[in-house]
Amino acid sequence: MRRHRFLIPLFLAAVFTVANAFLSPHTASATVPDAPHCSTAGTWRQGELNIYWFDVDQGDSQLVVGPTGRTLLIDLGETAFNSTGTSTNATRVAAEIRSICGISSGPVHLDYVMASHQHLDHIGYAGNPNDTTTYGNGLYQLLTPLSSGGLGFTVGQLMDHDGGVWTDSNGDNDCDVGTSAAPSTETAWHNAGTTSLTAKRWICWLYGPSGQADRANIDGKVLRITNANPWPSLDLGTGVASNVVEANGKDVMQADGTTPVSGDHSADATPPSENDYSIALRTTWGPFAYATAGDSDGEYSTSANGYTYNNIESLLASKIGAVNALRANHHGSSHSSSDAYVNSTHPQVGFISCGVNSYGHPGNRTLNAFRSVGADIYLANNPCDTTDTTGAAIDYSGTFNHDGTVHLATSSSGAGFTVDYDAGTRTYTTSGSSGGAGDPTQVKVNEFLMAPSSGTEWVELYNPTASTVDVSGYYIDDVAGGGGSPKQIPSGTTIPAGGRWVMDFASGFLNNTGSESVRFLKISGGVETVYDTYSYSLGSTQYDKVFHRAGDGGTWCGTISSNVTKGTANPTSCP
Repeated sequence: MRRHRFLIPLFLAAVFTVANAFLSPHTASATVPDAPHCSTAGTWRQGELNIYWFDVDQGDSQLVVGPTGRTLLIDLGETAFNSTGTSTNATRVAAEIRSICGISSGPVHLDYVMASHQHLDHIGYAGNPNDTTTYGNGLYQLLTPLSSGGLGFTVGQLMDHDGGVWTDSNGDNDCDVGTSAAPSTETAWHNAGTTSLTAKRWICWLYGPSGQADRANIDGKVLRITNANPWPSLDLGTGVASNVVEANGKDVMQADGTTPVSGDHSADATPPSENDYSIALRTTWGPFAYATAGDSDGEYSTSANGYTYNNIESLLASKIGAVNALRANHHGSSHSSSDAYVNSTHPQVGFISCGVNSYGHPGNRTLNAFRSVGADIYLANNPCDTTDTTGAAIDYSGTFNHDGTVHLATSSSGAGFTVDYDAGTRTYTTSGSSGGAGDPTQVKVNEFLMAPSSGTEWVELYNPTASTVDVSGYYIDDVAGGGGSPKQIPSGTTIPAGGRWVMDFASGFLNNTGSESVRFLKISGGVETVYDTYSYSLGSTQYDKVFHRAGDGGTWCGTISSNVTKGTANPTSCP
């Protein structure tokens, strides 16, 4: 087991709320040809969805390989800002990717690379042309050309949350980062709380001058995910739906209930943590679903280090819904993977990316949250820390994997999956895909119409599983604790695998102005169990319009739409 101590405090960076349009891509000075793509000579399970959770000690890195070999690398963290050359996590992860993809040596092409947020343990430490000491590891080392001292991997699209951009304030066409004591003023923060040189260096690399040698492999490839534009869906192969469901702390308020987490809070006396701006992604393949959300927090509290934690998971719970595999947020921190979040997502397996640390990761409460839903827990290392933040000894009993990469691969087009770890392989049947009566907890609110000029209002449900689901006796309702009476679904109502069912009811049930929710739930003995919900707020009165997901079961479009597709496939794009 690698036992590196974290050499510097977590570096916190930037995030923003009133987002601009996607950054216009830089025009690359020369087209860089793709390195070899993932091939059939590799060790990935072809025709299925593969998730590799790499062991990068107290950091994060994961690779998703789709059924046809399309790839997504999320994060490549380091434990030291000044590690270079062959001593870095980047060097080791690069070797693992080559083996997975069947490339004997040299660079590999990655279809997507995503930085969940701008912390050292997730992105590493970028070099800068003004450095007098050699720096550069993590994603920077992986994607910097061989000719500039990097590993030379190429990328189709590099995704970044909208923390900020470079502003050439002195007009010298040079993105300078300054020092910790005297940071440069050439960063315009957008969605940011705590900031750091890690973030400034990252921003200089991504958004610095076109033609800079170390940017050649990413020039024109960077996609900045803003709040003002629809969030991307990733193409990981036919049949795979992979959607960004949260970023930049969007639509979450701070503890006062009125101040958005989004926006530039870098000058606040007690700013939000950079963790709260993490990108969250939900990926499905047949009935199988997986979610990962960086270091998103699940509570409101203030750190002794002078920043706040904000409950991003309260929003993620409804956006992500039930999944089969869940990567624990923030390395299993007691501030994240809240009981409510884990109960809502209800995974069969959970993965915690942690290594030797002094932060109490993973917390006993977090471990117990996964245990309470019957999830098997896999760790990158065991033990990580020995005591949690309460001072109690961390209970690792019943967990799997002591050291090294963990590989999940689906089978039968997502109907099952296996997890390979250091002591063997465990086999699972995907929840809701075992045949016969399917799992109604997987059913999704898919589209709904309020206030038609004629006819009825309606709510469309979608069954994403591989089995017919009986929804008899379940309910559709509006906002909790108010509004109209719940609408019970009639006896004998089933939804075929991959199919839709629509409930019609008299107009006036759903609000067409102001705030409202649409919920699919069970009510037993007066106790509500909500399986899916979508909340919206309209600033003006609307008629004959719908809210819908982007594609059946996909990410909700936040904008009301006149593209009504009652009982048929949803549009794959948002208005």
